[in-house]
Amino acid sequence: MKYKPDDPEVVSLRNEIADFIKNGGTLSRKEREDRFNKLAVELFKIQYNSIENYARYCSKKNATPASVGDYLQIPPMPVSAFKTDDIFIYSKDEIYLTFKTSGTSGSERGNAYFSKSCAELTSLAIVENSKKYLFPDGVNARFFLIAPSPEAMPNLTMAFGITEVMKNTGDLGGKHYLGSEGLKTEELLSDLKKCESEKTPAAIIAPSFAMVAILDKLSEKNVKFNMAPGSRVLDAGGFKGRSREISRPDMVKMIEDRFNIKPEYCVNALGMSELGTQYYDDNIYNAVNGVTAPAAKRNPHWARTLVMKLDGGMNYIAPGTGGASGAFVHFDLSNFDRAVAILTDDLGRYKEGGFEILGRVKEGDLKGCSLTVEELINKSKN
Repeated sequence: MKYKPDDPEVVSLRNEIADFIKNGGTLSRKEREDRFNKLAVELFKIQYNSIENYARYCSKKNATPASVGDYLQIPPMPVSAFKTDDIFIYSKDEIYLTFKTSGTSGSERGNAYFSKSCAELTSLAIVENSKKYLFPDGVNARFFLIAPSPEAMPNLTMAFGITEVMKNTGDLGGKHYLGSEGLKTEELLSDLKKCESEKTPAAIIAPSFAMVAILDKLSEKNVKFNMAPGSRVLDAGGFKGRSREISRPDMVKMIEDRFNIKPEYCVNALGMSELGTQYYDDNIYNAVNGVTAPAAKRNPHWARTLVMKLDGGMNYIAPGTGGASGAFVHFDLSNFDRAVAILTDDLGRYKEGGFEILGRVKEGDLKGCSLTVEELINKSKN
């Protein structure tokens, strides 16, 4: 049974989740846990009833709406399913956005479908989380987005996400510096120079591969900036074997050298086409709040990340039980249209206050964002 976005049951639950995203952080820990569990189980029921192959998959694991009363009992949908099936609670007439999932050149890539109402819910989740972990100090910054616009590349989830952050943060706006012609190097350098001279904080946001490309160009031109206090850098996506790979400490050191932006204001983010929520390192949050701790990726109150044992079952490693690694499972209430629980091929472990990515469970396809950005960057070299 496919739902419609205006079905009363759907509207009611979607509104409850939106309210929880906006206001759930003020609840006590127990109230948050109880509320998260209730909403996750209710969302699972809608998804089970409307995604036929997901229901079949869950039934094989003896998980049905009648038997699931705790979110930990919800079978996570493997990311590979998005390459072979339509994971969507509505008919295809309701598709508003389609983000391409992992895939290398010539290999199969999947589709993550978003209805208009879910795109709005996703925007809310992205913006609310960025307020806490990317802009916890409330700085009004000018945005430098080393990515194409959503209009230029509507299938790229990062283009959507970082543009939503720019549109809903401060009043200085910004630009996209990656287009069909490649990296707009001279325009970027000119605008950075102007931002520097005006002593305006900058928010420089790029896929990890593109950030390395920018740093290399600055090195080639022997250009350095002294960006204003409060400036910050966000990179996302990793390298996936496609770029000149450098260690994160080396990249952060290069950022400090070329932009005069301190390491504590350099944040890495995890985003996936299959998910609505993006996960940020907490180092800016820690710096602003006087917390001394190694950086970790944090879950907002509407999401949970667990580490699943690599034993073929739904067996999770308990948080706080040491540094054992496994595959990440993300439970995300903003994932309204698809599956509230997603099993990834990211290998990781718990870390104080959150989690950290160690690599991939096995060699697999490149992430869609990283490959697409590399293709555009390469155009500027020709």
